[in-house]
Parts: sequence; structure tokens; C-alpha cells
Amino acid sequence: MTSIHQRAADFLRTHDSKNLGVGQHDWRYYTGGAGDPVLLLSGGAGIGISWLDVASALIPRFRTIAPDYPSGAESVAELVDGVVAVLEAEGIDRAHVVGQSAGGMFAELLSRRAPDRVRSLTLSSTGLYGPEDVDRLRMRVDTTVATPWPETQAAIRTALRSTWADSEEAEFWIEQVVAATDATGSAGAANSYRLLLELAEGVDELMRGPAWSGPTLIFRADDDPLITSTHTGRLRDLHPGCEFRTFTDGGHSLLISRTADYVATVTEFLSRA
Repeated sequence: MTSIHQRAADFLRTHDSKNLGVGQHDWRYYTGGAGDPVLLLSGGAGIGISWLDVASALIPRFRTIAPDYPSGAESVAELVDGVVAVLEAEGIDRAHVVGQSAGGMFAELLSRRAPDRVRSLTLSSTGLYGPEDVDRLRMRVDTTVATPWPETQAAIRTALRSTWADSEEAEFWIEQVVAATDATGSAGAANSYRLLLELAEGVDELMRGPAWSGPTLIFRADDDPLITSTHTGRLRDLHPGCEFRTFTDGGHSLLISRTADYVATVTEFLSRA
């Protein structure tokens, strides 16, 4: 496989980086290719470049949009509205939506808040947090706010090295995550936990629906240490007609651990959706 540095360079060469002011926030996003639009929503780190392999595989047939999340978004609704503003700026009425990890949670909210914008949903390594997660997330918020940024940064590196221990590209991605969070430090990191806490506290209302009912694919790895079968089960309950697939291994970050399988799974579904 081509080195991660060369693939990143190719991604930046074939995709335009754009900036859009939405309210008090600046949204940066990457777009490339032509054809039916595909909105790519990344995990909690909120870095659009995390989709470089998927986006590069899609652009011969699809138009991809991969936003960075502004660290100052104060609610999930504000984040979703920013995503809609990006679609409007690109003149896109409806898009296939692919969400990884926290991005899958945001995709579910997008399908509720702006259902007419969604053509299909692909939700990977994700689910919906619930009451069992509230205390843990509150503690994460409080601890992150109270901890000096260099210590939090070191903890992020340690956690990611453990999560991506089997990946030869781990250090590249760790540096991407740290660089994305460095500008806002502990406050920005704590805010990402606040958004997840908001989702966990509001899950009962979300489960009452009605959910979006179009073509939906949910897939995960059985050994995912961060998203439990209970989390994913909530999404499956909301989308009883969804396609559901599992990998026996691959952990949480299938984009990194099983890149070829991830690309194949997504492109095959989008070709039919």
C-alpha cells in the first residue's frame, strides 16, 4: 500500500479545502469528485482528512464532502445545522451520509433534524449512548476542564496508541488528532465530551422517534472496545429494516484497522442505495 503520507498528499491534491462562516464558527471542509454527493462525518476528533482513503475511493463515481467540526459548537443541534449549511453552500439538496463513531451519532441526528437532506445512512462503529454512559461522560467533562492541556494531550496520545496499537500508521493519525485539538486545548476537548453527554441524556426522547426510514447500513466490529452491542442495538431498534454487518475483529477504528474492508463495504452499499 502507498504510504499514509503519500495518500494524504494525494487527498489534498484531489480535494478542495474550503471555509464557511456559520454563526460564530468557521467550518472547514474538503470536497472532491463528481456525481451523487456523499457527506462523510468523522468521529469525535472531527477531522475531515480521516476519510482520505474512503473519499479517494469514492471520487471516481461520487462527490465527497468531509467537514472538520468546529470545537466551539455548543450543542449537537448547532453542529448538525452547521453540516446543513455546508450542504447548502455546495448547492446540495440530498446526500448519502456516512458516519463513523460519533459521526454516526451526528448522522442519526441529521436524519431527524433534516430528513429531506438524507438519501441513505451508513453508520459504522457507532450507536447511541444512554443512561449507562452519563456519569462517565460527566466525569470526562469535569476532569478535562480541570486538567492542564499538556497532561490531557499526553493522555490522548497514550489512549490512541493503545487503541491503534496494531496499526503501522498510528503515529500519523495521533498527530492529526492532536493538531486538531491543540488550538482550543482542554476546553475544546471537554466540549467534544459535552456533545456526547447531551446525546446520552436525550436518548429516551430520541428513541421515541420517529426515525428516518430510508436505506440504512449499520456495521461494526465484534471487538469494538468503545461502542457496545447495547449502543448499536439502540440504532438497530430505530432502523429495524436496516442492513447489519459485523467484522469479527478490527476494534473501534475500522477506517484504520480494516481500511480495504471499510472501503469495500461502503462503496458496495452506496452503489445500491
